[in-house]
Amino acid sequence: MERADISMPITKGISAIGVAAAAKADVVDQIAAAATGHPNANAWGAVNAIPWGTIASIMAAAYTALLIGEWLWKKLLRPLAERRRWVKPRKRYIITLDDLQEQQDTDRAPL
Repeated sequence: MERADISMPITKGISAIGVAAAAKADVVDQIAAAATGHPNANAWGAVNAIPWGTIASIMAAAYTALLIGEWLWKKLLRPLAERRRWVKPRKRYIITLDDLQEQQDTDRAPL
């Protein structure tokens, strides 16, 4: 895997979609109401007054923006900055066949 690759893109995409879907379905409101629905817990009334769906939507939007920003940096901005020498280029490790054979021939410590 190259360093420019996004690690776990499918997982990040699915989690962003899941958070957005949960925010849209007001799942957080239902969980908060169920968790704080005990009649003796008057202090929890303020927690139920917070618009959890709105907070979840904002968090989903922020997470999605971070994912897009990561992709833009790794795929577009970082290579452009390296070509223009604004940032130091990443070290590229190239393993030759001789290096690979040497690694395979070395004795490994027994477990």
